[in-house]
Amino acid sequence: MTNRRDVLRVGILGGAALLALVPDALAVEECPPTAAAGTGGALLDKYVAAVNAHDTSSFPELFTESYIQHSGRSPSGLAAQVENFRGIFAAMPDIRMRVEDRIIAGDKVVARNTLSATHTRPIRGIAPTGKAFTIRTIDIWRVENGKFAEHWDLTDTAEVLRQLGA
Repeated sequence: MTNRRDVLRVGILGGAALLALVPDALAVEECPPTAAAGTGGALLDKYVAAVNAHDTSSFPELFTESYIQHSGRSPSGLAAQVENFRGIFAAMPDIRMRVEDRIIAGDKVVARNTLSATHTRPIRGIAPTGKAFTIRTIDIWRVENGKFAEHWDLTDTAEVLRQLGA
């Protein structure tokens, strides 16, 4: 009868044997960046620069016309993105975006971001408090033909409400 320790020992040793077969050329630190990674990184940098400049004029270079917004907080499409950000800039005139981490693989760009602003205008029905606050997000974009084509995100809304005293 085989006991669990023997199965575990064989599983671990078998896994080690498999790892020994993986060529050194596949080590992560040795993998050269792909062209897609360069495109995705440059696209993310241009997006952050546009947000920090409060400038939507470059959005046609950043987003496809048929851009799909999966969050449900704003409609899809390039025109909707422009209007959404004009509203954000009006509500948070000093908003700044900083990318904390980025992962670029294939046609996906993932970024953990921090947006900072001062609560000087009503937000979600909350009267201005004058408090500085941060919004933390994790954003995932799909890139198509050098532009963002789709977007998914997680935003810590509860943290923002807590910071504003709501």
